[in-house]
Amino acid sequence: MNFRKHCEVDGPLRLKVNELRWYCWAAGYGWDYPDSVFRDIPLCFCHVLCGRLLAMVTSSNDFRLSPQGLLPVQETIRKRQPIDELKKGCFRLEAGVTEYRPVDSGVEVDICFKALRADQPVWESVLTLLSPRHCPVSPVRHCPTGVDGATEIKPLEIRVPLLTGLKSAWAFSDVSLKNLLVLPPRLGIVGHSSTHGLWMVSRCLAEIEKHKGADELRAPLCVSVQFQQPLELPGRAVIRFWKARDEACLQPSNVYRFQLQDDSTGTCHIMGELVRESD
Repeated sequence: MNFRKHCEVDGPLRLKVNELRWYCWAAGYGWDYPDSVFRDIPLCFCHVLCGRLLAMVTSSNDFRLSPQGLLPVQETIRKRQPIDELKKGCFRLEAGVTEYRPVDSGVEVDICFKALRADQPVWESVLTLLSPRHCPVSPVRHCPTGVDGATEIKPLEIRVPLLTGLKSAWAFSDVSLKNLLVLPPRLGIVGHSSTHGLWMVSRCLAEIEKHKGADELRAPLCVSVQFQQPLELPGRAVIRFWKARDEACLQPSNVYRFQLQDDSTGTCHIMGELVRESD
């Protein structure tokens, strides 16, 4: 990977408990999450810390695309060590562009984020954004009706009130942006009437952890997610997750698949996969 570092935070950082509590409250983990025993810091929280770096990268003179109307397409998040390691001392954040790709609908760009402690990556993410050729009219995508040899499905209906937009804007944006209440729509991350894409991912992972235990999200692991349709507010949605079956031995694998959808229409908002990796 040809990582071109555009920016990094000035000086070492330390985790701020209040920001972590806001995130846990907004994403459905609960206020007591950071103080719970045997539970790592949520996987997506580091992405919240990188919010300022995302704005810096997309507004840089070296960025080849217009930040106007960038749309999130997919993201891969990898936790190499327990994120809780970051609580033990100072750490550093980095962000930069790894690749530009022309596609039929426009140009895609991969932006890589890293959280490092003692120059070793603890957490990293690759976010793919699309700069569309024209004003996008996204086709309605439906979640697959069949499940690939699932061992169990947990349909969970959740209410998504209008307040969710305010909660996610407050908890998922950088502290310097919280007085704006919402992130700029031109970054393609949050709209005025839809939820933060990262909120949808975080909520799915929170439900998996609640129902399957913290061990299922321990490092090392990798989460891949595709952003399909925005989730308009207010509304209702259904979270489904299941443990995929290893077709070779017909036994449950170390892979969870999850999706968040509108159950009345079948419209899919996100689809993802969680893979426990070997040490």
